[in-house]
Amino acid sequence: MLTMEEYDALDDAEKAGVILQGEFLADREENGLMVQLYRVGCFYGELYYDPLANKILRWRAFEDTRQLGPYLAHIRFNAR
Repeated sequence: MLTMEEYDALDDAEKAGVILQGEFLADREENGLMVQLYRVGCFYGELYYDPLANKILRWRAFEDTRQLGPYLAHIRFNAR
């Protein structure tokens, strides 16, 4: 399992690939971009994807669960 410190030591080309190998959790829209959330071992990664250009523009990784806040509005519960 990759640690955040090991991830930080990777070059930029490897970082996006590592995030894509994680477990997809959710996505959201932000300023015309699709932001995809992945669980990567003991941290989270986000990919900022431009659907018009069909290109990943940037990515970031974090451990602080408070940064999951933007995804909470997208959770839907079935009322029974």
